Amino acid sequence: MKRMKNLLAIVIIGSVLFVSCNDEDDKAPVVRLIGAADTTIILNSTWTDPGAIAEDDKDGVITNIQVSGTVNVDLVGVYKITYSATDAAGNTGTKTRTVRVRNTADGWAGNYSVIDEVEGDQYTYSDIITFSQTENRHVWVTKFAYYTNGAVKFKFEDPETVPTDVILPQQEVNCGSPAAVRTFSGSGKASTNNSFYIDYIESTYGTSVTGKETYTKQ
Repeated sequence: MKRMKNLLAIVIIGSVLFVSCNDEDDKAPVVRLIGAADTTIILNSTWTDPGAIAEDDKDGVITNIQVSGTVNVDLVGVYKITYSATDAAGNTGTKTRTVRVRNTADGWAGNYSVIDEVEGDQYTYSDIITFSQTENRHVWVTKFAYYTNGAVKFKFEDPETVPTDVILPQQEVNCGSPAAVRTFSGSGKASTNNSFYIDYIESTYGTSVTGKETYTKQ
């Protein structure tokens, strides 16, 4: 009789252990993004995180979702936002969203052949255009008017559509050889996707000259 009781106790304990093992929660919550997993926004615009939802097979909907990562809308780059949800058993599920911040003038970056016409003289040289990392629709050249250290910026009114106006905002640049503080301003137009011109005014020590720069993408 005693042996029967011991055997019954072993069976009951084994059954409890078996059920407990089967009931162990080892599944992480499922996190789903609201909106696209990979999205692109325009530099200097705004971005609102659409968020995420999470559901667990044991706990149901989980409202406490932790978010890590930030998006700097004023700096070109690729940003990662991670959403994490943890259930009562300590299992954590995650999902990541990619947010790309771009300058709409990035298509104008590249190597260019430049013709500079000023006061009856003409110069031909090569220059490189890079798009601004902080100002949308703006690009930089490295030697405007064929000046050493002549880094100036242009603004394309509608960079992804031609024709479009191109502006040379007034700016002072310490450039040339010998170096001097020169003030540039002007405007022009892009008539194709790979060429544009700028009519400009250059002022140095109270003396002004006019010129025209024509850029053709190589």
